Parts: sequence; C-alpha cells; structure tokens
Amino acid sequence: MLRTRQVGWLLAMLAIGLALLAGSALRNFASFELDAAGLIGELSRAAAVPARPVADFAHHVGQTQALSEENAELRQEVARLEADLAALREQQLRSTQVTELIAAVGPEAADRYVPAAVLFRDPAPAREAVTIDRGLTDGVRVGQPVLGPGATLVGIISAVEEHQARVRLLIDVDSAIPTVVQSSRTQAALTATPEGLRLEFVPSESLVTIGDTVLSSALGGELPGGLLVGRVSSFESDPREIFAYATVEPLADYSRLEQVLVLTDFRPAPPEADRTSSP
Repeated sequence: MLRTRQVGWLLAMLAIGLALLAGSALRNFASFELDAAGLIGELSRAAAVPARPVADFAHHVGQTQALSEENAELRQEVARLEADLAALREQQLRSTQVTELIAAVGPEAADRYVPAAVLFRDPAPAREAVTIDRGLTDGVRVGQPVLGPGATLVGIISAVEEHQARVRLLIDVDSAIPTVVQSSRTQAALTATPEGLRLEFVPSESLVTIGDTVLSSALGGELPGGLLVGRVSSFESDPREIFAYATVEPLADYSRLEQVLVLTDFRPAPPEADRTSSP
C-alpha cells in the first residue's frame, strides 16, 4: 500500500513537470530553471520518503531479534535454576527421611544400620519387591532385615549384588517370617495374601485381641527379635478348630517407600539343613 502511494506521488510530480515544460515557451528560461529546480527538489524528497520507513523497519526487526534471543537465554536460565532448586529440595527431603529413620532406631544403634535409597519397584503384579542402592560393598547380605519409617520391619534382603540389593517386602505372597504377639507372647507365622497380612498357626485359645502389637521373633534365628511389624486388625477363633485366624495391619505405607535402613550387623542363622549336615 505504501509503495503504491509513493509511485502515484512520483507520477503526479512528473505530470506537473511536463505541464511546466509545456508552458516554458510562454516564460523566460530563468523562470523555467527555477520551476525545474523546485520540481527536482520535490522529487528528491519524495524519493527519500520510502527509505525512512524501510530503515525504521530494519531497526525494529533488529531490536526484536535481539530481544527474542535475550528472552530465550533468560528462559533457559530460569529452567536451569528451577531444576537446581528441585534437586536441592529432593536432597533435603532425602536427608530428612534418613534423619527420621535413624532417630526411630535410636542414635546409639545408628552404626548397626546402613541407610539406602529405593531405586525401583518390581513391576511384576504378583511380586512385592524393591531394589536399593546398597550392596556387598556396604555390608549388605541376604537375610538381613530392612526397616522403613518408624523403625518398622518392611522386608528382608533376598538377593545382593556389588552395589545393589533386592528386598522382598513382607506383603509379597512368598514372604513368611516368625513373629510374636507382644501382649500374650503368642508365636505365629506372618504371611502375605492378596487381601493383606495374616498370622498363621495361632492357637485358638490364644489371648489375642484387636490392636495388639506384632513383633519379629528370634525363634529359629532367621530374624532378630523385637522389630515392629504391625498391629492385629482382626481375630477370629473357633473352639472346634486348632488354629485361629488373625489379620495384621502394617504400620508402614509400602507404596511410598523411598528411604530404608538395612540392619547390616545381623547375620541370619544358616538353614536347618546346613546346620544338620555340618560336622
């Protein structure tokens, strides 16, 4: 649109010039020169008009490009700072979780444990296991207990590599550990089902009540005694049956395990077959 107007202006000026030229015969030559000079000046100014908007536009484009590049750099810097801040928050959270775990077992027992971070969970739907970032080089061995929040027993080391270990959680269907009901000293095996934890082989005459604390038992040497496991959530007994039925509510949220403690100074007793076959 601007270019069209400028061309029209130039054509108009040329038309005026031709008219002046045609009338030059009626004027003297000096007058014609003055008119021609004026016309040339007007044409020069008209020709300069489009150059100014083009120069202004080029300057504006340059400024826009510079601002765009500066904004891109600022966005990258903001993203980097946000990532650094998120990493610092995660580090602080992990440190807080480990501090709480150690406080739960007691500072005097802290040197018996090795803190470990949960790397990932077993994706198999029928398995309840996690992998931690501690292994043989950290003193981790198969059979050692693993504690979660509140110094609660959450699993047992089932496999160990140089720098990693696998933890079978108590809620895994293959898990079975010896336990004792704290109030009545009733011995029972804690097993896992798709419905939850339950106590097996509880004598029907046992004085077990809802809310009783369940601890690990040292019988058989598989685990150290006295580790917190959970609380009795239901108990049903039938005098005609030898064993009662009891369920246990875990005291840790297994789906949110992030930091744990491995009791590395514990060495489980060898299996019964190994003990009987040794000289």
